[in-house]
Amino acid sequence: MGFFMNGVIGQTTITCTAPAFVNQRAILYTIGDYFSYRLQPLQVQPVAENGRCTFTVDAKQGYKAFIQIQDKRGYIYIDPNTPNYTVYFPNELEEDVVKRFNNNTVRMVFDQLPKDDLNTLVMEFNLRFDYFLYGDSLKIQRLMLQNQAFRDSLTEFTKNTFEYYKDVNNRYFNDYMKYTIASLALFSDREEPAKNKYILFESFIKGQPILYHNDAYLNFIMDFYKNVLSDPNMVERDRVTFAINNLNDLKKLHEALEGNYYLRHPVFREFILLNGFKEAYHTTYFNRHNMQEMLLEIGKKSTIEEHKKIAKNILYQQTRLLPGAKSPDFSLTNWQNQKINLDTLKGKYIYLNFWATWNGPSVQDLLVIKMLEEKYGKYVHFVSVSLDEDVNEYKKFVAKRKDLTWHICHYEGDGGLLNNFDIQSIPMYVLIDDKGNLEQLPALAPSPSGTGKSIDETLHYIKRKLEPQSTIRVGQ
Repeated sequence: MGFFMNGVIGQTTITCTAPAFVNQRAILYTIGDYFSYRLQPLQVQPVAENGRCTFTVDAKQGYKAFIQIQDKRGYIYIDPNTPNYTVYFPNELEEDVVKRFNNNTVRMVFDQLPKDDLNTLVMEFNLRFDYFLYGDSLKIQRLMLQNQAFRDSLTEFTKNTFEYYKDVNNRYFNDYMKYTIASLALFSDREEPAKNKYILFESFIKGQPILYHNDAYLNFIMDFYKNVLSDPNMVERDRVTFAINNLNDLKKLHEALEGNYYLRHPVFREFILLNGFKEAYHTTYFNRHNMQEMLLEIGKKSTIEEHKKIAKNILYQQTRLLPGAKSPDFSLTNWQNQKINLDTLKGKYIYLNFWATWNGPSVQDLLVIKMLEEKYGKYVHFVSVSLDEDVNEYKKFVAKRKDLTWHICHYEGDGGLLNNFDIQSIPMYVLIDDKGNLEQLPALAPSPSGTGKSIDETLHYIKRKLEPQSTIRVGQ
């Protein structure tokens, strides 16, 4: 098994216009793999005074990427047969999207896309697919019933769609279309789900290559094999549990799975196991340590390079923000125009907090941090990072508050910083030790929580540990 290569080796240039983000940092990412969802940065470019930035990437095959500016992302498919893209990056979120502190989606606007470009094809197909599902109240009712009438309509839609795109010679798109329909078909039969699953396996999985970089294929696979290690309809759960929890033996786990018709192929079974380990990590059924040792074994010994990479990515994602892991780096400029990063602050503990001028609790915590800085500043660097979208709001705030004497910074629209520390809400706190390793994430807040604990207690013990101890003399 392998994945199809689409197109020829070439360079693709993306010119992005983002007038609302002048002087901000724009990052072009792709997804290293869809099981770990580890982000792979391709290029970082500043948005110039004219509101533009340009990325140039090598394109050996079609793949999905996205541009991130601040906390917003816009998706683009890279087609190796399209040498140039011109896109507009808006400031407004897509409709009905709840504002978060990261991963907010914007709908980028393309200028003069070729009709056979991957983005053109995907967008047009998605419109057709959405209309088939939700075009009117009758379609929605038909979708909800998932009865024979719905299956007949899906068969007709599939036939017409494949006929419409029969002359398209784009491997990524053809697979995208096929597996998007397959994902819907997977949940289309409530009466005989086992028979339906068998038919889909025979049609879309058995004997087919593994498409490691096609998002529609991978979404279908993750749905088909959802919770594979604990699904009694898919595996003998007692044997699987014993192989993981008691034996800690990857070979025995393969033996427990190979009897299942859907998991007979050893390479494909290893592929499915990778996602199974990722899913099972968040359950209470299986020993996490043992699963991570098995991932480590696959990462070292697998005969498939792509599986080695995925195993390492899953391990990295599971452990990267645990206590003891090396802290993600950061590059910031404080309000006194000093450059700071992990290396310049190493040697002391670092208490990092994320805040915004419009967020009342995080602003109140700055007053507590001021007192903590006075008590523990000899042993701890305090770094407060504003996530205000408008840097002028941050500047006006610090101009009025000269009593805030530690490292008060603005994140300068660095979406990578949000990704690296997995910022989902504010206030957010991180404690880093004097060697640059994570001590607490999330760390305790400056003010007591519902448990009555605050970071003060932790910092007190750090001070006691690092303070020179006076010698006690007899008679004193």
